[in-house]
Amino acid sequence: MHKLLGSLLLLLLSLGFTACFNDLDTVPLDEDLATADVVYDDPAAYEQVLAKLYAGLSVSGQQGPAGLPDISGIDEGFSTYLRQYWKAQELTTDEAVIAWNDGNIHDYEEHDWNSSNEFITAMYNRIFYQITLANEFIRETTEEKLAGRGQTGTVADQVAVFRAEARFLRALSYWHALDLFRNVPFVTEEDAVGSFFPEQINANELFAFIESELLDIESTMVAARQNEYGRADQAAVWTLLAKLYLNAEAHVGQDRNTDCITYCKKVIEAGYSLEPEYANLYVADNGNSPETIFAVLFDGQNTRTWGGMTFITHAAVGGSMDPLAFGLDGGWGGTRATSAFVNKFPSAGGGGQVVVAPQDPNNSYNLLNVPGAYQGWDPANNATALAQKGDANTFEGYAYFAEAGEFKFARGSWDENYGDNEGDGTLEAGGGNLSVAAPGYYRIYVDLNALTYSITPMQFGLIGSATPGGWDNDTDMTYNPVTGAWELEVALVGGQEIKFRANDAWDLNYGDDGANGLLEQNGANIAIARDGVYKVSLFLNKPDYTYGIEVPSSDGRAMFYTDGQSLEITDVSQFTQGYAITKFKNVTRNGVVGSDLTFPDTDFLMFRLADVYLMYAEAVLRNGSGGSIDEAVGYINELRERAYGNTSGNIQRSDLNLPFILDERARELYWECHRRTDLVRFGQFTDGTYVWPFKGGTLQGTQTAAFRDVFPIPAADLGANPNLQQNTGY
Repeated sequence: MHKLLGSLLLLLLSLGFTACFNDLDTVPLDEDLATADVVYDDPAAYEQVLAKLYAGLSVSGQQGPAGLPDISGIDEGFSTYLRQYWKAQELTTDEAVIAWNDGNIHDYEEHDWNSSNEFITAMYNRIFYQITLANEFIRETTEEKLAGRGQTGTVADQVAVFRAEARFLRALSYWHALDLFRNVPFVTEEDAVGSFFPEQINANELFAFIESELLDIESTMVAARQNEYGRADQAAVWTLLAKLYLNAEAHVGQDRNTDCITYCKKVIEAGYSLEPEYANLYVADNGNSPETIFAVLFDGQNTRTWGGMTFITHAAVGGSMDPLAFGLDGGWGGTRATSAFVNKFPSAGGGGQVVVAPQDPNNSYNLLNVPGAYQGWDPANNATALAQKGDANTFEGYAYFAEAGEFKFARGSWDENYGDNEGDGTLEAGGGNLSVAAPGYYRIYVDLNALTYSITPMQFGLIGSATPGGWDNDTDMTYNPVTGAWELEVALVGGQEIKFRANDAWDLNYGDDGANGLLEQNGANIAIARDGVYKVSLFLNKPDYTYGIEVPSSDGRAMFYTDGQSLEITDVSQFTQGYAITKFKNVTRNGVVGSDLTFPDTDFLMFRLADVYLMYAEAVLRNGSGGSIDEAVGYINELRERAYGNTSGNIQRSDLNLPFILDERARELYWECHRRTDLVRFGQFTDGTYVWPFKGGTLQGTQTAAFRDVFPIPAADLGANPNLQQNTGY
């Protein structure tokens, strides 16, 4: 159990705090507790209320997964902070679509939202509910109030740290408000408690406030990596400052890239390290990752919510995906990726760059079927048939037997079938079953004129000057019964050649006379243009025989589920359209399912070291001072070496530019609530040259108006507060 949740959140929930959201600065207190002095009479209450502030990022109320909601008037699962933040940051971009028809959710994908959008309103309300809680805690933890309650010494020192953390959490929510809405109502602990109309603050003033708050609390926060897991420390402050500065040009027209580099370096030098395996950042025991700077905590026993990681994990599972493989009791069939995002990896689906594509077989051959135990004794199954070659009554082909068993030959039905009564290689009409004595891959030749047949075990390999064994030794391939192909991943030499050969002999070999992806027996050598690691596939399951050569994507970050999923989407309501994402799991790195199949143990890593590496590199490219291109390349290559498992994906200085950074951030950080902010910063979210499916409400995607870089102030708040003015364009 996470320390914070185990020691703090359970205590907080026992207090029974409740709230409604009628006024921005109304304090949520249990109706049985008359005053703040009563609440804070017990020194332990400060820690309990601090836990509520952290829990505000993950849960929806005081009784999970539903009951005693923080905010009334909206489904609790919809209202959670992380769920709404994820939707605003991901569904508006190329990284995600959602199948459901909840309210006006598809306005996000189509960039067609207005000030009445319920999801924008839910995000806005959750931000300011969080700010309200933080304000009250900050208001009640001044030195004067602590002294008035007789809480001094060690208690006061500890509460001072809690107060700094509350200010960090408030700054985080105001940062989200700045990024999403720019000009928002503004309230701090200095404002009086009670009903009033908050004044609106502009983006420049809000930026300055967030900056001053973070700088002021920096020295009070617990040192980097020294606080309880799940609580903010100095590194969290530095990371938020780096984000504030990196986005300053987009938000307030200020170039603060030098400051971004300064605070990135503070984090980098604080002792964090990359998680060795990328996939382990998203598992049920990701709480012990050395890469985590600040996480939103989830626990299947103690943070039960229909939002947060419950939403992120369940919504991503559907179609033919096995929910138990993700540690879940079922999938919700919701979220997938667009083809534009998938193509950020070397090829669609992360499968590699295709050099030679397998060709469709010629279906015009006469066939001789091979029914048997291995395929259900079906004499009409053309997927297990031999093809006429040359003479009308001679057939050849290949068959894979997963185990020893019997079979016969038939011409599409049992009316004409052949077997071997004596087992001597001579066929008889209606004869006895034939058999293979061992599992394996066999070449079968049948001559119905002579009534003879042969069955020969086959092992295929790759040979040639491009291969490790040259023209003298085959490099064995492995048969994959799922794909029906012989496969090999191998380093090949550019400017050299290959062929396919059976059983380490030249008696049976295949080449490509037309360089067209079709194979001929004794055909021409196949040229390899350049050095590289290739995946080579040989398809002999039906004529014409064909092959494929691709540069496999070793990028382990390409975590797609493609079985039964199409790459392109024409109907977002169909989960099987669009590749699914397998990134988040409620299973530990050792394969143990989380503590609950409905509510995951997987934490959401809001800040991690990889993001800081990428921010550093971007700020250097944007001409910030204090960093270097060589260091930036080194940090990027650390990420890519983790992704590829070796140096094959490393870049050079000449490869590092801003378009590369935008794409690399997508590859590294997808579905982690960064993409919308990144696209806005790069000028590609709305009216830039980059479009993706459904942007602007078209299948191909189109540019949208620049005012949509910022969301509207919700109509309900605009109507209730005469001090507010709507953002431009709405």
